Amino acid sequence: MKKTMLLALMLTGVMGSAKADVLLSEGFDDVGALAGQGWVFSNESVPPGPVSGWFQGDEPTFEAQRGAPNAYIASNYLAAEPGGILDNWVITPEFSTAKNVLVSFWLRAEPFEGTSDQVRFGFSDGSDDLLDFALDTTVTVPTDGWTRYTISLGAQGEGSTARFGFQHVGISDLSNYVGLDTLTITEVPEPSMAMILGLGLAGFALARRRRQD
Repeated sequence: MKKTMLLALMLTGVMGSAKADVLLSEGFDDVGALAGQGWVFSNESVPPGPVSGWFQGDEPTFEAQRGAPNAYIASNYLAAEPGGILDNWVITPEFSTAKNVLVSFWLRAEPFEGTSDQVRFGFSDGSDDLLDFALDTTVTVPTDGWTRYTISLGAQGEGSTARFGFQHVGISDLSNYVGLDTLTITEVPEPSMAMILGLGLAGFALARRRRQD
C-alpha cells in the first residue's frame, strides 16, 4: 500500500512541476527603453498634469522590490492637475494566451497623510485600445512594503493574444505615489494526458488494494 501511495504522490509532483514558459519578465531597470520594446504609455488624466505618465522609480521615496534601488516604474498625483482626475496607464507588450497564463507583479505606495493610491489592472484581447481592457480589479495599494499580486487567465485558444494594463486612478489631491515592480507573465501548460492517466491508474490500484485488505 505504501508503494502505491508513493507512486500517486510522485505523479502528482510531476504534474505540479509541468514546465511554465516565461512570456514576459520585466524588472524596470530602464523605463525609458520600454516604449521601444512594445510597451504602451497613455496619460488620460483630466486635465493632464506636469508629469506626462509613468516614470523611473525614485530611490529616495522608496527602493525597488528587486534589483537596483530605482529599478521600478512609478506614477504620482502630478499626472493630473490639482483637483483633476488621475487616469494614467502603462500597458505590456502583446503575449500569447493559447495556454493558461499567470501574471505576477508587486505594488507599493508611499504613505502620506490624507492620501491613498488606487490601481486598476486587467487584460485586453491583444489590443492597446484603452476601451478594450476588462479592468475588473481595483486595489488600494499598501504603504507598508511591497505586496505581490497574481492574476490568472484560462487558455483562450490557438492564435489568441492579450495585453495586461495598469491604470493609476483617483482624485489627484487625494492621491500620492505608487510603484510597480518585478512583473512576470508565464504560460502554464495543462498536465499531459499520460500524467493524468498515470495518476488515475495509481488511484485505481490503491482502491483495489483497500478492497483486498
